[in-house]
Amino acid sequence: MKRILIIIASLGAFAIIGAAYAMMGSAKSAKEIAATMEESTQLFAIEKMTCATCPITVKKAMGKVDGVQSVDVDFEAKTATVVFDPSKTTPEQIADASTNAGYPARLIDA
Repeated sequence: MKRILIIIASLGAFAIIGAAYAMMGSAKSAKEIAATMEESTQLFAIEKMTCATCPITVKKAMGKVDGVQSVDVDFEAKTATVVFDPSKTTPEQIADASTNAGYPARLIDA
């Protein structure tokens, strides 16, 4: 009976160690992915924004582009600041998304 308990306890300890090792490996992979991911920021001039709901449409349209990480639309300044992964999209594709939603966008040089 003691042997069975020792074996069960040993298996449990190995399971815990294995799970901890697997979690450490996953965290390392996430850090490696984050380190290799590129990030660029682009400022756009947005035309035809006339009301408070227009920025919502622009933000949704630009945010749907693959690789876009964040969109901040400033209604007062009529601009959008977009953070994106340049390996997945281009500023032109992001501007096209806004333009296709009815709000022409053009790149502003920094």
